[in-house]
Amino acid sequence: MAEQQQQQQQQQVAAKKSLISRPLDLVYFLYFATHIPVTLAIDFQVFCPPQWVPQVLKDALKFYTETYKDPFMGSSAPTYWFLSFIVCELLVQLPFFFIACVGLFKDSKYIRLPLAIYGAHVATTVLPTIAEVLFNEALDLNTAERQTLFGFYAPYFILPLIITVDSFVRINNYLKVDVSTKKTQ
Repeated sequence: MAEQQQQQQQQQVAAKKSLISRPLDLVYFLYFATHIPVTLAIDFQVFCPPQWVPQVLKDALKFYTETYKDPFMGSSAPTYWFLSFIVCELLVQLPFFFIACVGLFKDSKYIRLPLAIYGAHVATTVLPTIAEVLFNEALDLNTAERQTLFGFYAPYFILPLIITVDSFVRINNYLKVDVSTKKTQ
């Protein structure tokens, strides 16, 4: 029995592939790795005292909000539902970005369930933002501005949705292997 477990562990170690050989995981890794500086440099500004934020980062946010008229990042009046999403990003997602990078780099099967949860969470928080941008006529945006903002927000909906579905499929595959292994023992 112990010998079989040892063989299974050796097979699992041997089955792990490098991140470069897993293109979808590489995309996920790059998504999480690049999300870290953006979250810290841009999104965190919403809650930081202005004197703590370097001028170059203030200028970057100002350029973005003035150029693309993002009604949420550049709003002088707080949009509380959106701010609650930013709080989730800072307190829940930001720590997870690091965990996801490590788990993906190590090809850990244990990262799949947290990835599925992350993807579902993010997709359901970005969708209302997209809906507001596209359909809220009270926002002072023309069609081109709405489409541009949609272009900025859509990848943060689509990729987490792909992460969710992909993780669900991989988790199911792990469960099938585990069940079939137990039946043959």
